[in-house]
Amino acid sequence: MTGTGVSQSVLSAIKTFLHHRSARIALAIVSGVLFYLTFDLNPWWPAAWLAPVPVLLACLAAPAKEARWLAWLVPAIGVLSNFSYYLEVTGPLVTVVVTVLQVLMWGFLLLQARRALLLSRRWFVAFRFPTLVAALSTLVVSVSPHGAWGDLANSQAAATPVIQIASLLGAPAVVFVVMLFASTTATAIHLGGSVDHPRAAYGLPALLVIGTIAFGVGRLALAPEAAARVRVGLVSIDDFVGRRASPARVEEVWYGYEEGIAKLSSEGARIVVLPEKIQALTPDDAQQRQRRMAEAARRSGVYLVVGAQIDRDPSHARGRKDNVAWLIDPAGAVMAEYRKQQLVPRLEGDLTPGHEDVVESIALTGQDSVRVGLVICRDLLFPQLGRRYGNLGATALLVPAWDFHRDAWMASSIAALRGVENGYAVLRAGRESYLNVSDRYGRVLGRRRSALFPGTSLVADVPMGPPEPTIYTRIGDVFGLLCVVASAAWLVIRGVAPHQATARPSPPRSPQPRSRPEPPAE
Repeated sequence: MTGTGVSQSVLSAIKTFLHHRSARIALAIVSGVLFYLTFDLNPWWPAAWLAPVPVLLACLAAPAKEARWLAWLVPAIGVLSNFSYYLEVTGPLVTVVVTVLQVLMWGFLLLQARRALLLSRRWFVAFRFPTLVAALSTLVVSVSPHGAWGDLANSQAAATPVIQIASLLGAPAVVFVVMLFASTTATAIHLGGSVDHPRAAYGLPALLVIGTIAFGVGRLALAPEAAARVRVGLVSIDDFVGRRASPARVEEVWYGYEEGIAKLSSEGARIVVLPEKIQALTPDDAQQRQRRMAEAARRSGVYLVVGAQIDRDPSHARGRKDNVAWLIDPAGAVMAEYRKQQLVPRLEGDLTPGHEDVVESIALTGQDSVRVGLVICRDLLFPQLGRRYGNLGATALLVPAWDFHRDAWMASSIAALRGVENGYAVLRAGRESYLNVSDRYGRVLGRRRSALFPGTSLVADVPMGPPEPTIYTRIGDVFGLLCVVASAAWLVIRGVAPHQATARPSPPRSPQPRSRPEPPAE
């Protein structure tokens, strides 16, 4: 039997299998599990490439009513992976709203893909689903108060060759390529050779997917040697020094940080980053603590980043509170104070957001000066903020952070993805998280879990060459916006003339004459 005959037999067997409702439900459950692994806080990156395929095949073989509830069942299973996390972080009401919106969104996407494959056999039909997913991803990230949290591109952070495409076209391009693979696979199984111009229909997606991976592999392999390598240090103590902490406890924690700074300096660190909100301070306390940290930086001869909360008017519950990061130079001078711009809804409702990006040039002995940017934790969930730092010429971001322990991988990886998009290293010192250092290609150079007193420290050598803004830094979300325009045009055209698509007779399933018998249906 020829290869074509074998493939036709396999496709016929699959279609016969899909006649059974139990088989379609089983495939939907498989997709649900794969989406669960995709949406997880520690995702398995191959799952995203495969997740839509089984449910699309099931929906294509099912009657319209059954297809609808299968399309909603799958994301309902998938979003369970984060349900308890959202309860902890956002509360019951927001958790229910977010969950319902995610289910409706993915149900809509899957049903649109089904409709496209049922009504069209044009060579470009496989492109509609990834274009629509990338478009919705672009819109959600731009309007959501949680930015890119939950974006499908985050699931690929461990696949460093895949995410290199973000340096050209941003995270929406990562989403597009992953979903293009899934859509083309489902198209090939459902339509086989009956699609118009099969070589274009399957060859072009294959070229794009393989080309994306080849570009990523090549970009990593051919990465130029950086002009400067800087040894950096991170230190974190998970204990939060609140207002009710005893003076002895306050001193113990801060002394632990001073010991950590000295230790990292002795190991050659030139830059040291501490976590976010080490202590809630009054303005007077903040000045004293700043002077003490300045002395620690001077003794150790390091550039030091310290995170703290300042209660500007502690006598009033609604008084202004700032989440700040101080950059202190080796002479003990405070070079800059940065205020966190993107605050956590509800949990940081009593804080005042900042509005200024901070990038400073720091001089390192025996090396050219490098430009470093200050951001705090959640700021890097927002691609536009990350892009601004690329345009300001940052070669590294210094990031005090405080996470929720279980989201350590996700929070660190999203920050690293911003580095790939814009061409800078990310030094992220997280409390209840990871101490994480990644280079401009998203490669993890050092990672270690934070811990309670006496804490954890990490040293890593980070390439810091001259600023190299990426293509994405220069052009922004052009690709994502093109996906929005293309998807809107398709939805409008489909809405204007739905009767034409519905009335269109179904072409034969294969290029052979109609008289050829079809496989028997049960």
